[in-house]
Parts: sequence; structure tokens; C-alpha cells
Amino acid sequence: MALDIFSLKNYVVIVTGAGGAIGGATAEVLAEAGAKVVLSDLNGDAAQAKADEITQATGQETLAIKTDVTDEAQLQDLVDATLNKFGKITALINNVGWGEYTPLWGVSTDYMVKSYILNTVSSYNLTKLCMPHLKKEPNASVTFSGSMVGITPSPEFIAYSNAKAALVNMVRSMAAMSGPEVRCNTIVIGSVDNGAATLDAGYDEAMLKRLADAFVMKRRGMPRDIAHAFNYLVSPAASWVTGIELRVDGGGSYKSKMPTSDD
Repeated sequence: MALDIFSLKNYVVIVTGAGGAIGGATAEVLAEAGAKVVLSDLNGDAAQAKADEITQATGQETLAIKTDVTDEAQLQDLVDATLNKFGKITALINNVGWGEYTPLWGVSTDYMVKSYILNTVSSYNLTKLCMPHLKKEPNASVTFSGSMVGITPSPEFIAYSNAKAALVNMVRSMAAMSGPEVRCNTIVIGSVDNGAATLDAGYDEAMLKRLADAFVMKRRGMPRDIAHAFNYLVSPAASWVTGIELRVDGGGSYKSKMPTSDD
């Protein structure tokens, strides 16, 4: 059947940031597709609650682990726990990331470096630890959460956007060196309704309305919009796809340069 190519039966997938909106939705969708999912998050209680919810809804085995991705020892613990529980790692989704409004000239060196460690270096370190195990599995992959601010001028999020821009090129390099055994791709994520997390980043409701109106699809994304893209890139359907930036942004990248009567 045509839809079988999207199945993740017998896959074991680690999802970081799985206690949040996008990570949680992604873990749900992967489990619905047949995967055994390891949910990692700094908020261990949120990860466990989501894992329990997924197991109850899908019948799939899950594992929840509290992890600070900026701590390399905890990343090793995450890999070890996954192998002890499931015996293998088929795919890794590096979803952890965070950025907030920061004035262009108001960022300290320490803040810039910490943003880079959280948004870029942590995913490098976890990928490095998983790579020997991924290479043993068919159609193994690593997929990263990128951001539109990482590919467009974004002076309002200078620390976060710089880190996400670095991520894009890092993944391209990983793809070039890891193929054909392990595929590496980035999802460039547009504005997604993350609930309170979006407001915490410095937006208000009026700003979000203007942002949604500027998109071709006239709405912000939902977490499962991103989760479905992750499912595709992990699945056999994407077995010839590596080194790409898949934009999932509701058409937020596109705005006519020609003035119209509505402008």
C-alpha cells in the first residue's frame, strides 16, 4: 500500500524537547506511525506525562528522560538509556531550541555563546554520540529543528538567529559526510502556535495577528503541521532525501515585491 512507506514500524526515535508543543506533537505522530519514541526534555515531568499519554493512546512503548542538552554527560545518559531500553537508535530528532527578543546591540558575549551552545552545539554533541548506533540501522536519519529567523535577516532575535543560521550549515556538512548510511536534514520552521512559549519569546497578540496575515496560508502553524514533516523525513518515503532545508512555514517565505491596490 502507498501509505506503508510512511510507516515507522520497528523504528526507535529520540526526540529532544519532547515536553514542549512541537516536540510533544512530533512524538505523538511518530508513535502513531509505529515508532518506539524516547521523549527527552529538561522538564522531566512534562516528558513523562506526554510519554504516558502516547502509550495510552497508541499502545506503543515509550521512554521519558529528563535531559539538559547542554550537559554532555546527560546526553550520554540519554543515549545509554535508549540502548538499554530498546537496543538500537534508528533516528534522532534534535528539536531543542529557544530564542527570545534581544535588541541588536544589547547582547553580551555570554548570552550569545549560551544561545549557540543550546541551539547548535547541543545537537552536534547528541548527534555525535548517536552516530555509531545510527550507522547500524537501515534508513537512519537525524533531523533538526531550524527556524525562519536562521535564514532571513532577524535583528530582533540576533543571538537565536545566528545560532540557527549556523545550524543550517552544520547539518549540510553532516549530510555530506554521513551519507549514505545516515541522512541529515533540517526543517525550517515558521511561526507556530506554541501557546505561552510564543508570548514568552517577546510577541504579543497583535504582533501574532499581523504575522499570520502576512503568510500565504493566512494562519500560523500548528505543532502537528511540523510533526508531519518530521514523520516524512524520518520515514522510508524520504530515503533519497538528505542535506535539505524543508520549509514548513505556511508560505511565510513569500511576499510579492510588486505593490498592489491592497498594499
